[in-house]
Amino acid sequence: NESTEPWYSIVLQGKGEKSSHSTRLLTPPRLLGLLDKAKAFALLKTQQPDAVADIEHRDLHEQPLVSDCGDYEVRAVDAFRFPDDDALVFQLVINKRGDNALEHTPEKLEVHVGDRVFMPSLTDLVSAIAPHESTLGYVVVSGAPAGRNDLSLKNDFTFVLARRDAAESVPDSNDIEPAPLPQ
Repeated sequence: NESTEPWYSIVLQGKGEKSSHSTRLLTPPRLLGLLDKAKAFALLKTQQPDAVADIEHRDLHEQPLVSDCGDYEVRAVDAFRFPDDDALVFQLVINKRGDNALEHTPEKLEVHVGDRVFMPSLTDLVSAIAPHESTLGYVVVSGAPAGRNDLSLKNDFTFVLARRDAAESVPDSNDIEPAPLPQ
């Protein structure tokens, strides 16, 4: 039926979304792609600025976020936010103080924001750092399966390494005794 008062347009809206960004499925190849983009950010920004236009960047080289953990220190020197993926990538420098090596489990590194703790989705960190040495690495933190984390680069982040227990370490082949043969 025709109306005497026709509508000229109709605007259809979905039910209340919490964010204007839709989260993509973060598969391992996608996480590696985010990490690669963060590593190549400076080059991409000058050579292909459209490829990094949606990435938020916080340069922390002049004032790094420093997590002083006694015999080691973690400095965040670069931070990247991928809003469509609800993911952050941090470039970290870990400085080992003291005369003992530091062995840790990179995938158990904790990223603290206030009273919240986030575990990495992907790490590119060495697991052993020699005394008085520094190492450079990366960590990716993404949204939880239950929803987005929507973390801002303006947050103060603290990074804590998970030391490797002696029980977790893999024994040297010389330390393994063969099992007795059945009688």
